Amino acid sequence: MTTPPYTGSSPGLLTALRRRIQEFRLIGQDPILAIGLLAIGAFAVTFILYPLLRVVVQGFVSLETGELNLVHFGRYFDSYFGPYYRRVVRDTMIMGVATATGGTILGFIFAYALVRCNMPFPRLTHALTLVPTISPPFAIAIAAILLFGRSGLITRTLLGITPGVGSNDIYGLDGLVFVQIITFFPVAYLIIRGMLERLEPSMEEAALSLGASKWHIFRTVTLPLLVPGIAGSFLLLFVESLADLGNPLLITGNRTVLSAEIYLAINGQYDQQKGAALSVVLLIPTLTVFILQRYWVSRRSYVAVTGKPTGGQIRVKEPYIRWTVVIITALTLALIMLLYLSIAVGSVTQLWGINYTLTLEHYRAAFTRGLDAIADTTFLSAVATPIAVLAGMIIAFLVVRKNFSGKETLDFTSNLGGAVPGTILGIGFILAFIKAPIWLVAIIYFFFVFYMVGQQGKVVETSGAARPRRRGWANILLVAVSTAIGYSIAVYLNAWAGAILWRWIMAAGFFVLAGALFFATASRYRKAISLATAAIGLYLLVDTLTPSLTTPLAIWGRGIDNLQLSRIVVGLGDWIKVFTQVPPSVLGLTALVIGTFVMGRLTGRARPILLAAFIALSAGLVFAEAPLALVGTPYIVIAAYAVRSLPASVRAGVASLQQIDPSIEEASTSLGGDAQLTFRRVTLPLIAPALIAGLIFAFARHMTSLSAIIFLTTPKWPILTVWILSEVEQASMSTAAAYSMILIFIVLAAIGLMYWLVGRAFASQDNVDLTIGAG
Repeated sequence: MTTPPYTGSSPGLLTALRRRIQEFRLIGQDPILAIGLLAIGAFAVTFILYPLLRVVVQGFVSLETGELNLVHFGRYFDSYFGPYYRRVVRDTMIMGVATATGGTILGFIFAYALVRCNMPFPRLTHALTLVPTISPPFAIAIAAILLFGRSGLITRTLLGITPGVGSNDIYGLDGLVFVQIITFFPVAYLIIRGMLERLEPSMEEAALSLGASKWHIFRTVTLPLLVPGIAGSFLLLFVESLADLGNPLLITGNRTVLSAEIYLAINGQYDQQKGAALSVVLLIPTLTVFILQRYWVSRRSYVAVTGKPTGGQIRVKEPYIRWTVVIITALTLALIMLLYLSIAVGSVTQLWGINYTLTLEHYRAAFTRGLDAIADTTFLSAVATPIAVLAGMIIAFLVVRKNFSGKETLDFTSNLGGAVPGTILGIGFILAFIKAPIWLVAIIYFFFVFYMVGQQGKVVETSGAARPRRRGWANILLVAVSTAIGYSIAVYLNAWAGAILWRWIMAAGFFVLAGALFFATASRYRKAISLATAAIGLYLLVDTLTPSLTTPLAIWGRGIDNLQLSRIVVGLGDWIKVFTQVPPSVLGLTALVIGTFVMGRLTGRARPILLAAFIALSAGLVFAEAPLALVGTPYIVIAAYAVRSLPASVRAGVASLQQIDPSIEEASTSLGGDAQLTFRRVTLPLIAPALIAGLIFAFARHMTSLSAIIFLTTPKWPILTVWILSEVEQASMSTAAAYSMILIFIVLAAIGLMYWLVGRAFASQDNVDLTIGAG
C-alpha cells in the first residue's frame, strides 16, 4: 500500500472550510436573515464580549504606564495582604455553596409541595413565592435588618436582645446566606417545578405496582430524573450568589466577599486596576460554573417525557410526608410575608426601632428628592425592555431554526451577559466606552459595508436581468475611497462646520441621494427606497431641531410652582432626546442596513456612484463625534439593562420555538415567503406568549437591577436601586423602605398591565405560562 503524496493541506479542513463558506453564502442570499445575524453579532461583541475582554486585560495592565502589572494578583501570596485576600475568596466560596445548597433544597420543597402534595391555595402560594423576584435585590436584607438588626422589632423591641461586641447577630456571613436563600430560592423553585410537572408518571406507577415503597421510588426513580433540574438550580444559584452586590454591602458586617470588594475598589479607592483584577478572580468560578451548567447538565440524558398520553401526577398522601412539606412551605411563606410586611410598615414609621408613629413623610421625601430616580429608572427600563426581548427572540430564532457555523458561540455569548456578575459587566462598560473604541466600530462598519456591496443588483438578478460582471478589486477600492471621504466628513467637516451645521449638510446629502435613487431605480420599490433614505436625513433635521422644543419645555417646567410636576416636565425634555438624538454611529449603521436593501434593487450605470455616496454618507455618521463613547449617557444604562435580561428572553424564545413544528414555517417558505415575512406573519404570532413573558421579566429585571448599573448611573440619570442603597448607607432605613415599596408597586402595575393586554390579545389561549425566565 502506497502513501498518498503530501498536498500541504488537510482535505478535511478544506472541506469544512468550503462548507462554512457555503453556509454563510446561503445565509447571505436572504438579506433579512443576514442583517439580523450581523446586527445581533455586532451587539453581542460590542456589549458583552468586548467589555469582558477589557476587564480581563485591565486586571493585568497598569492604567498609568500601560505595562504588565501583576501586583494585585501577587497579593494573594503576600505575607501581609495574603491572609485577608484569601479569606475574602474563601468567604465568597462559602457564601456561594451555602446559598446554592439552601436555596435548591428550599426550592425543591416548594416545588414538591405544589406539584405532589396538594398544597392548599396553590395559586396564592405560587404568587407569593415569586414576590422576591420582583423586588429590589436587597429588599430582604433591608427587612432582615428591620426585624433582626441591632434595633430590630423582634430582637430589640420584642425579645430585648442587645448584641454586644463579638456577639452573633444578623450581620455576618450567616446572615448574608440567610438573606440570599430567601432572595434566590424562587429561581430553583421554578426550574424544579417545571421538571416535576413534566416527569413521566408511568415509571413511578410501574415501580409502585411492583411493591416498591414511596421512599424507594423517590430515591431510585424520581430523584435521578430530577438531577438536571437540581444540578442546574444549584449552579445557577451559586452564580447568582457570587454576583449579588446589594446584600453583601448591607449585611456582611465585618466580613466581606469579592463583589463588595470590587465595588469598594472602584467607588471607594478609585483603583480601576484593582477592581479589574478582583473581577478576574471572581470571573473564574462564575464562568466555570456557567460552563458546567451549560455543557454538563444539558448533555446528560434524562428522558422523562415520551410524548405518549399519560395520567396525572402521583400525589403524596402519607400524612407525615405531605404535612411536613406543607408546613415547611407555609412557614417559609409566612416568613416571606413577615419580611415584606416589615418593609411596608417600616416605610410609614417615623423612626424604626425608636418611634413607631405612623407617617407618610418618607413617601413625601421619596416623591420629592427621589422623583427623578423613580421616573428615569422606569423610563430607561421601559426603553430597554423591547430591545432585550426583540434581540432575544431573534437569537432564539437563529439558534433553533437555522444551522450555521458559530451558532453555539452566539447562544453562549448571549447567555454570558446574564451569567457573569453585574459588577464585572459594569466595570467592563466603563473601561470599554469611556473612550471611543474606534477599531471595534471600524470592524463592525466594514462587515456591514462589504455585505451591502455584495448585494448589488441581487434582487434584480433573480428577476431575470443580466448578471453584472463581478469586480472584487474595484469594489474594495470603491469602499476604501468612499470610507476615506466619509471619515473626512466625520472629522474635518464636523470640526469646521460645527455639530448643528454638519448635521444640516449631512441631511441635505441624504435628501439628494434619496432623489437620485428615486430616478435611478426602475423597480416598484423605488418609492420605498427613496423614502427610507430620506428618513435618515429627516432624522438628522429632527436631531438639530430637538433643542428648540426641549429648551422652552425646560424653561416652562422650571416656572411651575408644583415641584413634582416641574421636575417631570423638565425631565420630559431629556426623555425626548433619548429618541431624537441617538449617537450618530448608530444612525450610520442603520443607514448601512437600509443601503443593503437599496443596493439589492439598484441597476444601471449610476450604481457605483450611488453606492459610493451611500457609503460616504454612512461612514460620515459612523465615525462622527467619538463613536460609542457612551459613559455618562442614558444609552449605556439601556445597553446594560438589555444585556442583563437578554438570557431570559433567549430562553423564553427557545422554549417556545421548540414547541412549534418547523413544517409550519417551511410551508410559508415553500409558498415564496422570505425570512422576514415568515417570521412576522407565522413565527411571531406563535411565540407571542413567550414574547410577552419576556417583556414582563425583562422590565422587572431592569427595575430591580443594581450591580451592573451602580457604576454607570450619573446625577443626570439617577437609578432607583442605587438611591435605595444610598439611603441604607446613610441609615435612612424608613426612606429606603419607602423607595422599595414604590419600586415593587411599579413592577406590579407593569405586570398587571401586561396581564391585561395578554388577556385581551390571547383570550383563547388558556395555557400561556408567563413565568418563563422569571428569576
